[in-house]
Amino acid sequence: MGLTWLALESAAVAQTGPALSAAASDPRVMGWMQGFPPPADKAIRFTDADYFSFPKLRWTVCHFRELMPTAGVEKGAGAARELPAALNATLDAVTFKPIGGNTTMTWRESFDANYADGVIVLHHGSVVYERYAGCLDANTLHGAMSVTKSLTGLLAEVLVAEGKLDPKALVGRLIPELKPSAFGDATVRQVMDMTTGLDYSEDYADPKAEVWTYAQAGSPLPKPADYTGPRSYFEFLQTVKKKGRHGDAFGYKTVNADALGWLIARATGKSVAQELSERIWSRLGAEREAFYTVDSIGTPFAGGGFNATLRDMARLGQLVLDGGVANGEQVLPPAAVASLRQGGNQAAFAKANYHLLPNWSYRSMWWVSHDDHGAFAARGVHGQTIWIDPTADMVIVRFASNPVAANAASDPTSLPAYRAVAEHLIANDPTPLLGAEWQIENVDGGGVIDNSHATLLFLRDGRLAGSATCNRIIGSYKSSGQTLSIEPAGTTMMACPQALMNQERKLLDLLPKITQFRREGSSALVLSTADGRTIVARR
Repeated sequence: MGLTWLALESAAVAQTGPALSAAASDPRVMGWMQGFPPPADKAIRFTDADYFSFPKLRWTVCHFRELMPTAGVEKGAGAARELPAALNATLDAVTFKPIGGNTTMTWRESFDANYADGVIVLHHGSVVYERYAGCLDANTLHGAMSVTKSLTGLLAEVLVAEGKLDPKALVGRLIPELKPSAFGDATVRQVMDMTTGLDYSEDYADPKAEVWTYAQAGSPLPKPADYTGPRSYFEFLQTVKKKGRHGDAFGYKTVNADALGWLIARATGKSVAQELSERIWSRLGAEREAFYTVDSIGTPFAGGGFNATLRDMARLGQLVLDGGVANGEQVLPPAAVASLRQGGNQAAFAKANYHLLPNWSYRSMWWVSHDDHGAFAARGVHGQTIWIDPTADMVIVRFASNPVAANAASDPTSLPAYRAVAEHLIANDPTPLLGAEWQIENVDGGGVIDNSHATLLFLRDGRLAGSATCNRIIGSYKSSGQTLSIEPAGTTMMACPQALMNQERKLLDLLPKITQFRREGSSALVLSTADGRTIVARR
């Protein structure tokens, strides 16, 4: 994923010998920063070259606010959104085979293998799994690293949906200060999807790579007396040179996120911290204020500086899964969520050679799998993840402090683990109708008209919603086991072309006659009448 500037200085510090295990490197076991004052050999300072090197990083990820300046993200005055608990003791025993491995691993074993500090799993909006270790507990804020980029991309999609940010506009027109730079003739969308052509390297093994200048510019520490380089994120962005053509290939470069943060600030007159607070965090039902680390002039680090609790990040993931709805309020425009979920240019992404992510893409700074579950994710170094699986109606959030920054180290024991948990939840779901909208593809043996919108949404309170094709469905349902009764109370009254109206009438006539349902595989739903007529839908 690329290291944040928080890790850059320490990235050059060589690790000698095998890494300590998760248990042995627990910061409480190591004794970091314990005592008043802590012993000199157990003290961690921001000015130390190795403050973010393993094993110290296992303490640091929970304590950025004590080490450096930050900008708060207010949570709002309302009560925290309840996260109902329905803990599932069977999840720890779920097994999977790591990518490239020959032996199985359990979900519980993967927690330690990935140096997880905390993992939470939501299913149908309820907490079915929650575990903490190391520096983390339910009330502690943890560095999200490059998951921050996905929040920046989400904010940008909100502005695009509202017509306040034009994805086709050239960056240099919106930010004249960037017109002479590589960003000047890039579109907003190319920045959002990281398909910019930049002469910028994040090769941390190369001491001459531009990432080091970027790190120094963003550091809030005083510069040496003879320093003449950029002194803030804004100043560094103006120095980036162009290489290649914009739009040709995906290239993961953190500077795109900070350029997008500048675009957001210029469009709204507010920093990304303020915008996130007002647009999302204060309406999310968060338990705690979050924060960003900042540079020397107080600019939030839009590429990797966000910190929050595990539970609040789960609330954010659920908000995205639910199409931008929280507590019955449409917090995000549905179009914003739909845009990032559709994914980006797979051919452009393939040029980046992420061998563990075949057929994936990148859009609005979210990673999109294009698998049969429609899974997509926010990802950050050292194992940070928001994993969203719409088919399973599942959100997994993990905070971690893996000794290896790159996600290629943890993906083999993470990606198949997420899928295994999803399939386990689907297979053992006592409420299999719940979740994302079901897209109807067949009514009484006949397919639906191409591009017509026929859907069903079974809500947790027994309400039925969706689209009959032309009009919205309003009704209720009852289910027990595989029995199902549906009572459409009515629809809206829009008129459509006759063929669409005929399809709608056919569906509405059949729905009250449904008596049972069954799941076929992970994504198909078959509703049946007593005389064998069916409605088939998929996610």
